[in-house]
Amino acid sequence: MHELLEKITKMLPSLPRAEKTIATALLENPEAIERMTLAEISRESGTSEASIIRFCRRMGYDGYTAIKEDFILENHQNPSSLVAIRAQDEMSVILEKLYKNNMEVLSDTLAIVENPYEKVLSILLKARSLNFFAVGDAYTAAKLSYIKFKRIGVKCSAEEDIMLQMITASNLTKNDVAIGVSYEGRSKNVVEAMRIAKQRGATTISITRRDKSPLLDYTDIRLLVSAKDLTVGRDKITRRISDQFILEALYLGYETRIGNNYKEHIKYTQQAIDLNKI
Repeated sequence: MHELLEKITKMLPSLPRAEKTIATALLENPEAIERMTLAEISRESGTSEASIIRFCRRMGYDGYTAIKEDFILENHQNPSSLVAIRAQDEMSVILEKLYKNNMEVLSDTLAIVENPYEKVLSILLKARSLNFFAVGDAYTAAKLSYIKFKRIGVKCSAEEDIMLQMITASNLTKNDVAIGVSYEGRSKNVVEAMRIAKQRGATTISITRRDKSPLLDYTDIRLLVSAKDLTVGRDKITRRISDQFILEALYLGYETRIGNNYKEHIKYTQQAIDLNKI
């Protein structure tokens, strides 16, 4: 963990209420320190800029700019608490490191006790259709989950085209479920699709990180991932591992709860797939 985050953690119990709110927000989403301005941090945490400045001074800094610069410098020197992969690593070493990193992230995801998995599964089982909304690499996780549900006869969608996502969202009803997958919760197209879906009365479920974001404004139930991506290009593979972990668990729960009916669907779909094999 970064020294700054360790310091915040140690001082958290003794902080005044407003500063404790700021500290908690930064501990839950350390990326915010690097990517947000003072005004944005104030808005996201629901505290005043003056409170943030007092908090920074209590941490030993002149102000928010100083604490931000120090965090960025340390982040670049030690970009992740996960095991770093280096140029000299052989593939066997890379595989071992990746395994350890993924296991750490999955363990952290399991530790998020507020995730209402049973509630979400109950909603999925009652839904007329499941509709996934995602872009970029998040779409990969969403599409794989769509294929799984499709194979057992569930009415669902996972459109890659943005216009088709909007059309799908606009045709949802109170009997449908919209599932948004977005690490930061700020993908404009996903947020817009979920806004439309919620407006149409669909139950909206988001898989995202612990952070205030536009996506949560249109989310009925959120499922949180633990991965903290401090890399420059936001390319940490563990983000998608967390998404897929949650989606796969929901699929397996769904499959087992509907009884043996799914086996017939899988049998017929597999037969259709086998016809295309040489």
